[in-house]
Amino acid sequence: MIYFDNAATSLPKPAAVLKAANRAAGLGNPGRGGHLLAMEASRLLYGTRAHLALHFGAPSPESVCFFSGATEALNRVIKSIVPVGGRVLLSDMEHNAVRRPALALKKKGVTIDYFHGYGTKEEILSSFTQRLEQRPDLAVFLHTSNICPQTLPVGELCALCREKGVLSLVDCAQAGGHLPLSLKDLQADGMVLPGHKGLLGLQGVGVLLCSERLKEALEQVETLVEGGSGSFSLEEGMPTLLPERLEAGTLPLPAIAALSAGVAYIEQRGYEEIGERISLLSARLLEGVSVVEGVIPCAKRAQGRGPCLFDTVLEDNARLAERLSEEGVLVREGLHCAPLAHKTVGSVQRGGIRVSFSMFNTPKQVDAFLCILQRELRALR
Repeated sequence: MIYFDNAATSLPKPAAVLKAANRAAGLGNPGRGGHLLAMEASRLLYGTRAHLALHFGAPSPESVCFFSGATEALNRVIKSIVPVGGRVLLSDMEHNAVRRPALALKKKGVTIDYFHGYGTKEEILSSFTQRLEQRPDLAVFLHTSNICPQTLPVGELCALCREKGVLSLVDCAQAGGHLPLSLKDLQADGMVLPGHKGLLGLQGVGVLLCSERLKEALEQVETLVEGGSGSFSLEEGMPTLLPERLEAGTLPLPAIAALSAGVAYIEQRGYEEIGERISLLSARLLEGVSVVEGVIPCAKRAQGRGPCLFDTVLEDNARLAERLSEEGVLVREGLHCAPLAHKTVGSVQRGGIRVSFSMFNTPKQVDAFLCILQRELRALR
């Protein structure tokens, strides 16, 4: 089997990741008891916060908050920070995990502005600077596209936000595990990552890393979800301080443990090796599909890293994806939960076939895919 759908979830998982999840499944509930297994669970939880804070440049373990996924983390920040009648700024390349929470705020009188996130660095920065003059309450933008090799100049965007006193939130769903990321170095106020993609963990956990500025802001706003926190149980509301203020209910400890193990595995391999492998595979694929008859390249102006996207002359790409799957090649076809991005790059009518790599893919798999793609296209035309 050739698995090329790592932008959706990474496979395979390292053995250390599965081992960590299995061990955590045998522990108690962190913060819910003083017995041996509960205390061991609490140490594991805090240790993971400390590990992620160090790895991703967050100011403290308390600045690391866990949710059911990156989507919930994005929803919590967007809906907490942007007030009634406020303003939020997005790129026109956003995934529905950002676009839909923002659109949901329109019923509260919130204005949504968009800047161009597709093209050259200079074009992106120029568009962002113009929109920033409207002084949004929050600017939310992706680091790397989930449909094509487009990377935003995140450091410069966050620096501009700092200059204007605007809070910034970066969706790193497709960059995490592929590129070194630091909240501090990027000057971002918030950074959101899923556990199950490039970080090689399991589905069921997402992490929000907060600057001191965002942490203080989130400690002041009303909570959206309330419940058990394992502390301050006599209080009617959630605890005042992060991370407990945002973490109502039992946390997914096995997925959290797996996330820490995934990050440790990445630290052992090194970002240079991972980045070089994925860049080599992407270049090999793009060069290969450019000479396959019946393939139409998409997002030709994309600049940076990210998945490879192409269309075909077929009436229905879904049938091609199905035929590829039958041959043991797993890719994704369609709009990839990002219609706004597809509209921006000009592929919203049909979407496209997406190929996304991990460090475990090989040049031999790319070559095999190109042969199978050519054969199946010929058969379907």
